[in-house]
Amino acid sequence: MNNSKIKEDLRIIATLQRDLNVATAALLLTGQITLIGVFVTSGEFSLSLSGPLLGRERIESKYGDQLTNTLIDVIDLIIAILLLIDEVRVVSSVIGPGRFSLNVSGPIFGAPVSEPTLPFLKKTYYFCKKIVSKHFDIDPRIFSK
Repeated sequence: MNNSKIKEDLRIIATLQRDLNVATAALLLTGQITLIGVFVTSGEFSLSLSGPLLGRERIESKYGDQLTNTLIDVIDLIIAILLLIDEVRVVSSVIGPGRFSLNVSGPIFGAPVSEPTLPFLKKTYYFCKKIVSKHFDIDPRIFSK
């Protein structure tokens, strides 16, 4: 694979990652997902996002307190802005029984910036292809390119 092809592939992957960040921000702004948890690890933390669209209930005040609900909305707005200005990025997804969540993090939360690398992505692609093909009825032409 020549150098210009590798650079083009990395650019495409970076664009897809950016589009995922923008889509996640849109879901936050429309109330389809919200902050559901915080993961703290040594020197960094990430925020977990989910909601009705991803199989979980939207987080709201236990007793219907409007101030608490407004605070949740403000936090979602701040996360969306951080995604749009590329201060945080979608770094992982978690799939559970009947639900799905996205995790976001970045340098302002102590995490390094995630950059695409082709060898890792190829390995992940083939693993994903194997698992998806085994458990779901997917048209094999999807994986042919």
